[in-house]
Amino acid sequence: MTKPRVPRATHDKADAATKAPASQAGHDFWRRFAPKDPGQSPKYLQLRDAVLAGIREGYWSLGDRLPPEKDLALATGLSLGTVQKAYRELVQDGAVDRKQGRAGSFVNREPRQVDTVWHFLFSDERRENFFPVFPQVDRIHRHRSRGSWNMHMQWVEDEVVEIDRIVDIGHEFLVYSQFIIDARVYDQARKDKRTALEGVNLRRELNLTVQRMTYDIRIEPLPRDICSKIGVEAKTIGMVVEIFSSASPAHYGSFQRIFVPRTQFFMRIDSQAPRSA
Repeated sequence: MTKPRVPRATHDKADAATKAPASQAGHDFWRRFAPKDPGQSPKYLQLRDAVLAGIREGYWSLGDRLPPEKDLALATGLSLGTVQKAYRELVQDGAVDRKQGRAGSFVNREPRQVDTVWHFLFSDERRENFFPVFPQVDRIHRHRSRGSWNMHMQWVEDEVVEIDRIVDIGHEFLVYSQFIIDARVYDQARKDKRTALEGVNLRRELNLTVQRMTYDIRIEPLPRDICSKIGVEAKTIGMVVEIFSSASPAHYGSFQRIFVPRTQFFMRIDSQAPRSA
């Protein structure tokens, strides 16, 4: 298989940003990562997504200090309250750390490759050598809204937990994933666990013994906010894959929706789960 193309290193820009005055670093960051098509999402989420993109693409590395909130507000033209809210979101998600004894906010995340991949199998040849997969959590939230998953997960009585991830496929392109599970099952699996769901196999982490998979696939323009998160133009035509995983016990089943932009690579859909390491 042809070796995946890795984007040119951006550490020279990161180093320059580190050495530059904080205000200049903020301007450099925003000039590169400001949303090109912000859509209707709140401004603090747009800023949070821009910071995550900077971390994902190597503009900032693990341990780097982010621009102070006041400087970033001046650089972006956003209010100080908006910047503070975006930083709080990043801290809650585990992407940024505010360390005692050290003034400022520091990157607490680096891309991690996930093993035993099942649904993100892409290659440029129809063989068994697939691109490595680097998922990063975009957000984890609880809600009671209804959707396609209700047709399959009829046992859900109250809340579901949705784990949204931006998935880097071999440094070639990004896809977006929404993983939904009954909140009771999530809470039971994550009880007393403090480790972040970063670069992990959710099937294994949430104790899901999958017995059967159902795939529904359609081709359509991807949602505007999804396009922004995976760095493609608005209304890009792509593939939406909805996956219901029936598990044991039965009420442990899960639902996943994957947004895949148009790509020249093959995607493998396999009915049999890979063996866990």
